[in-house]
Amino acid sequence: MKISRSIKRTLFISVLLVTVVSIGRSDLYRDISSNWRMVYEVYKRVMTDYADQIDPKKLATAGIDGMLSELDPYSVYLEEQDRHQLNLLTRGNYGGVGIQLGVRNDSLTVIAPIDDSPAQRAGVITGDKIIAVDGESTSEMSLDHAADNIRGQKDTKVTLTIRRWGEEDIDFVLTRSTITVKDVSYSGMINDKTGYIRLNRFSRNSSGEMRQALRSLDNQGVERIILDLRGNPGGLMDAAVQILDMLVEKGVEVVSMSGRSNESNRTFTSQNKPIVDTSIRLAVLIDGGSASASEIVAGAIQDLDRGIVVGTNSFGKGLVQTAYQLDEARTLKMTTAKYYIPSGRLIQKPGYLRGDVAADAEGSDSVFATVNGRRVISNGGITPDFKVEQERTPLLTRECWRKGLFFEFSSKYHKVHQLTKNIEITDNIVEEFRSFISSKNLDLKSEGEKELAKLEEMLKEESETDKRIEHSLSVLRKHYEQDMDDLFNDELYHIRIMLERDMSWAVGGIGMRIESSFDDDPVVLKAIEVVADQYAYGSTLDPSMN
Repeated sequence: MKISRSIKRTLFISVLLVTVVSIGRSDLYRDISSNWRMVYEVYKRVMTDYADQIDPKKLATAGIDGMLSELDPYSVYLEEQDRHQLNLLTRGNYGGVGIQLGVRNDSLTVIAPIDDSPAQRAGVITGDKIIAVDGESTSEMSLDHAADNIRGQKDTKVTLTIRRWGEEDIDFVLTRSTITVKDVSYSGMINDKTGYIRLNRFSRNSSGEMRQALRSLDNQGVERIILDLRGNPGGLMDAAVQILDMLVEKGVEVVSMSGRSNESNRTFTSQNKPIVDTSIRLAVLIDGGSASASEIVAGAIQDLDRGIVVGTNSFGKGLVQTAYQLDEARTLKMTTAKYYIPSGRLIQKPGYLRGDVAADAEGSDSVFATVNGRRVISNGGITPDFKVEQERTPLLTRECWRKGLFFEFSSKYHKVHQLTKNIEITDNIVEEFRSFISSKNLDLKSEGEKELAKLEEMLKEESETDKRIEHSLSVLRKHYEQDMDDLFNDELYHIRIMLERDMSWAVGGIGMRIESSFDDDPVVLKAIEVVADQYAYGSTLDPSMN
């Protein structure tokens, strides 16, 4: 039987390609083998001949960490105690007592107990200070260390010593259970036509919660949706793909990934009819804290002209990590590919490699086009269609927020006055807060003042002998002199807003706090304005309307 010349040529090319790949692979494995011998010899020599006693596990870990430190910030070696965040995303739950923790006024504080958790059922409340965990003082514990101590296996016990304003310290003996994380922290209607969803992370639970939120809004007759991804650091790419599946037409590409291995090269398309009709106007909110999966969602919505993006530039993390389970206790989480959104744009900002062992093969910035032909730039991260900068928080307000004084005051005030959901910040409340912070140790030095202090230290000797220098320094000191009452009066608007936010939080939890921001959050207000304006919304997505 004769074989045609074209078939022979095809077979020859196929064999040649397989041979080239095989040779390339064999060269790679040869390099791995020869270089690994060198690593092994150094490790063995240090273990056997170094002057002092060496911990073999710590030395091996240091070598692994050193190797990965030459790559990107997201390629890391995780041991059992480091895997909580990874488990949280992949499993959607953890063993604990259900407390959202924070540091307020240098104290470990309960921000909120999770609904129906061991902590809530036992009576732990917002504003409680945790002064000890199993008898160990928290005064010197970091937030992560305290959280690790409180978490643990289901059905084991932990004792939290709570200090509550106006009461004796009390020990709460809590039995840990499986705590399911909540990714959608708020979903509801802002007005009769506009719905709002706040998504905090992309975990195993995200798609189910988003589906429920979207259906609820749809049942309420929503015509416009605001999806808030500000401060959302990302998480699982699968969750981002599943959420896009609910928002865009069936059968369109939403994201692709490209890496060196066949497993790392994939394209993801929407598989189902969207939950909400594509005629419903959509705005996605982003900021510098929106990363990874958040950027996939925002970028795909922008590239497909499915909705507008409002806020500030996103973070610019477009690297795919794969978790390789080394054994029961250890995991290698390593970058294996890069994300590309539908226009072909790379999300990752340049300069992510920390050493010179790897080379970034990407070219310089490029211009791409959306489905409707809008020009979009690939320069790392997502640039919003409407840029809205948040006003910088002034000095005294920022310091009170940093120390958790708004939250502490609000929790105490609510305990005494039993506030209802109709929060009104009266002049009496403002004056009580003024008295409350007067006894607090607040650092009210601006950046200029801090630089002046450094300058004074540098010129200390010269200023003692040169009156001109001392005079100049005194003029600068006078310029920066600030009275707390004057600052308070100057910042009344911002102080009232923060008091309303945290009193709402103390009374009705995070949902009520989010609702309290709808009237004055400039990014939300801009989104509401544009999605309500048919021409502004349409002409932004389709240049032919202009």
